[in-house]
Amino acid sequence: MINNYIIYLVFCVIPFFAYAQESPIQQNNKNPCFEKSTDTLPLNKAHKNTQYNLTNNENCKIKDLASWNCEIDFRYIPLPSKNDINMILVPQDCGDFPYRLYLLTIKDNQIRSDLYVEGEWYELGNNENLIEKTHFTISKDFIITVTTEYDNNLTIKHYYLNQDGYLKEKTNNN
Repeated sequence: MINNYIIYLVFCVIPFFAYAQESPIQQNNKNPCFEKSTDTLPLNKAHKNTQYNLTNNENCKIKDLASWNCEIDFRYIPLPSKNDINMILVPQDCGDFPYRLYLLTIKDNQIRSDLYVEGEWYELGNNENLIEKTHFTISKDFIITVTTEYDNNLTIKHYYLNQDGYLKEKTNNN
């Protein structure tokens, strides 16, 4: 009886625990690097004090992702994905300015595009009250609008996400 019980534990219970310990990131998302965004489109919000997610570096095989890292752990904010294209915000706060976010598009384990979309900048030593402020929105059809305000001037640019994962600036021709 005791031998049967031990055999039952070895063959039935232990495989169950091994299966139950599977990484939740791989279960919930096709890309093992990033958690799925809880945001929906259209997206129109600031991310200044948003808490960052950390990548699962052990399973993450995205080429050149480390070059976008300012700390030991890669930090990001997930954005809604389009088909098999991941979009994330990455802080670039390792320089003089603590609030600068870049939008990265990732397809087939490659960074396809990067775009500065949110943050603040000013010229050190000069009029530090004159701050360039940049923010963005994403429409339901993945049109990214980047608005920059500086010295009472407003610059607005529109970008679209093509099927290959690249951000392209919209012009009158497209």
